[in-house]
Amino acid sequence: VGGALLVIVVAFLSYFALSSTVAVPPFTPVSRSPKTPRSSTQKSNVKDVQEEPSAFQLRQEGRQTSRQDRPRCIDKQGCASVTAEDCSSEDVQARCCLSCFKATCVDKNPQCIAMAQRGACYLNAEYMNATCCFACSPDPEDNCSPDPRKRPEVAEGDLSRIFENALANYSQYSPKALSRDPWVLYFDNLLTDEECDGIFEAVGGVHEEYLKPSTTAQVVNGVLTDVPDRIRTSWNAWCQHPTCYNHPVHDRVISRIMEIVGLPQDHAEHMQLLKYGPGQYYRLHHDWIPQQEQALCGPRVFTFFLYLSDVEEGGGTRFPRIKDEHGNQLIVQPKRGSAVWWPHGMEHNLWEKDDRTHHEAMPVIKGLKKAANYWIHGSDFKSSMASGCDGRQRLKPRIWRTAPNMAYH
Repeated sequence: VGGALLVIVVAFLSYFALSSTVAVPPFTPVSRSPKTPRSSTQKSNVKDVQEEPSAFQLRQEGRQTSRQDRPRCIDKQGCASVTAEDCSSEDVQARCCLSCFKATCVDKNPQCIAMAQRGACYLNAEYMNATCCFACSPDPEDNCSPDPRKRPEVAEGDLSRIFENALANYSQYSPKALSRDPWVLYFDNLLTDEECDGIFEAVGGVHEEYLKPSTTAQVVNGVLTDVPDRIRTSWNAWCQHPTCYNHPVHDRVISRIMEIVGLPQDHAEHMQLLKYGPGQYYRLHHDWIPQQEQALCGPRVFTFFLYLSDVEEGGGTRFPRIKDEHGNQLIVQPKRGSAVWWPHGMEHNLWEKDDRTHHEAMPVIKGLKKAANYWIHGSDFKSSMASGCDGRQRLKPRIWRTAPNMAYH
């Protein structure tokens, strides 16, 4: 029986391996009507028939799709008393998928969950796969659960490598390390004047019609929601409309950013445009969103902040817990075409927030500040959001990853 159970466990792990991997972009569920065949008498140019949106369009607009990459593991009938030995039968496995998973995929070490929460399922895969089946498996009853065996594309020990690579290989943008612990990397000339204007128009609209008062992400009735907040008084817009995500300048700029970072474009949230007038600000805050820690996309890993205009006076980005080369608080002054890039988590554990990267948008005193946020994750964010798995919905209580000082559950 033991050998048969091992085969079953491996089969279940393979079954679940099919899964892919502040403010939050607005989320819009999309309903679909079933398609009906068109009669031969219908004209092909009927204008009231709308085409089904593509997967690309749904991802770019933050509209909900179903997760089709992970088959459902459910019980059909007659599974109440199924045992591990029963599950050696392929027929029972097919009929009682969930019950067989629970009966056969068990942990042999009481520390399995704690180890899995520290990333051991991919850091020590051979031992964990043999010992910690349950801890290293996605939750078969939660379609949004991550796969603990899959290493995020930004994980332990990656931050310095990524920033050092940008310093060494992108000299055309004049990179400079303003800090190395934590990393704060400045690019003096990332964007041209044409690209600065193009980004502002693409995201905000030709007549700034997409700009709205800024919000922050807060939990309302258990759901992560964008709400007005007195700590933030700017205007913003999201790149979730076709005139933006199909704009050639937007595509060129995000392709450049993600090439520097070394990640696929879908790992980034939708670009957020910002506009600050005199007296407007964003008080001290961190871009970390706790509700994303256990989500399919994982927490934000980077902020890539673009300056689209000069500012006559004020409007700097201040990092009060980081010192500049003179021992003063680090302040990055807006310069049209420049950018600043920093991480959110610790080098040894991206699930541990680095409080040193708290920052604020200092008040504009004179002039106008135009800028853009680009928040980047270690896993696919856009698909996670489109499938309702980005943390804004109520999540099941299982803790998938932790910082070292967190309690295990």
